[in-house]
Amino acid sequence: MIIDSEKASPLGHEFHDPRVVRVGMLGFGTVGTGAFRMLADNREAIVRKVGVPIEVTRIGVRDLVKPRIADRNLITADLHSIVDDPQIDVILELMGGVEPAGELIERALLNGKHVVTANKELLAKKGTHLVRLAAKQGLDLHYEAAVGGGIPLIQPLKHQLAGNDVLKMMGILNGTTNYILTKMTEEGLDFDAVLKEAQEKGYAEADPTSDVDGFDAQYKLAILSSIAFGKEVLPDSVHREGIRGISATEFAYADMLGYKIKLLGIVEACGPNRILARVHPTLIPKAHPLGRVDGVYNALWLEGDFVGDIMFSGQGAGSEATGSAVIGDLIDICRNIRLGGAGNMIPFEYGMETLPIEQVRSRYYLRIQVKDRPKALGCIATVFGNCDVSLAGMEMKTLPEGRGEIVFLTHPCIEGQFLRALKAMRNIHIVDRINSWMRVEGTA
Repeated sequence: MIIDSEKASPLGHEFHDPRVVRVGMLGFGTVGTGAFRMLADNREAIVRKVGVPIEVTRIGVRDLVKPRIADRNLITADLHSIVDDPQIDVILELMGGVEPAGELIERALLNGKHVVTANKELLAKKGTHLVRLAAKQGLDLHYEAAVGGGIPLIQPLKHQLAGNDVLKMMGILNGTTNYILTKMTEEGLDFDAVLKEAQEKGYAEADPTSDVDGFDAQYKLAILSSIAFGKEVLPDSVHREGIRGISATEFAYADMLGYKIKLLGIVEACGPNRILARVHPTLIPKAHPLGRVDGVYNALWLEGDFVGDIMFSGQGAGSEATGSAVIGDLIDICRNIRLGGAGNMIPFEYGMETLPIEQVRSRYYLRIQVKDRPKALGCIATVFGNCDVSLAGMEMKTLPEGRGEIVFLTHPCIEGQFLRALKAMRNIHIVDRINSWMRVEGTA
């Protein structure tokens, strides 16, 4: 089948013989290597599914000395020469970071090239601009690998679930933190010890900030929220907390109460064009589908008005899993090229209102240390009642030297009310210390 070049590209780009789709890669690290291997190992199956061969013709890297599995003749440090090459149809951007990746993708789109990216930070911060540019150019910009790695999340949200109003999404969006929290739960180890082990096994970076402080999950939730609700959600509008401050004591109490502690990304509809999006450690019932997702696995639980509750789960990172998502997007684009155009763009609109975390309605876990005095519980219960916070459960433990430890679970309330109760509690003489508190989803 011969493609009319004017139909295939609004820029009059001169496409080569459509019996071959030529690909340029930007970046050849873990994900790039996995994608390249999949194209080579599954070449015949991919040709059958696409209808034409896919040929990687150029690979852009920063370090020309580092050993690669690809032919050295394909490799260059001149990244701009790849996005400017008129013979290349599709760019795979797998280098990460906001720049120069953003400028290179924009240049590729302006040059009439389709793009696949796994760059969650770039998409979260500048995705709306790039998606709009791709749509204007009549080109595809795919990014399945940016959020769930090998888990298909983007395409189902854009297509199979598009008829639903999304009521709520909750996800374990970062495998590193899920591994750390799982090990802390199962072995009673502290954070620093598990983090060190995760780094030694390659699950955590030397600088783990993006993972353990919640930035990675924040970027991913911003992307998912934009797709689910059809309007731009920027990462700065997603409330973010990390997992560094969680002690082994919290895991022991959570287990006793029937919960697990997970770093969850949560977004829920709060009215027309209004959402509340947040990333933070959360107590989730052991029986909840997300409560059974452990180790480096990721998952997304979604509630739609017609489909009800559904969940996606699998490996969210790694060379093969993420490379698989990249090649899936590439195959989709190649099919569109054979048909003469793009097919999956959803330009996000502006105008989404994101509410502050103080307006979330949630249940809460609270652990405090108190003086062992008469009427101590009555004083604390009065503070909660004055702030319109109702108690659902309580556990007590006697400590040495006339001290006690109390753990409370509340009924659902507005966070602002709960924080007001904490502030008032700090002024009660019988309360020695507020040790910790966390939000709770569901009922154990």
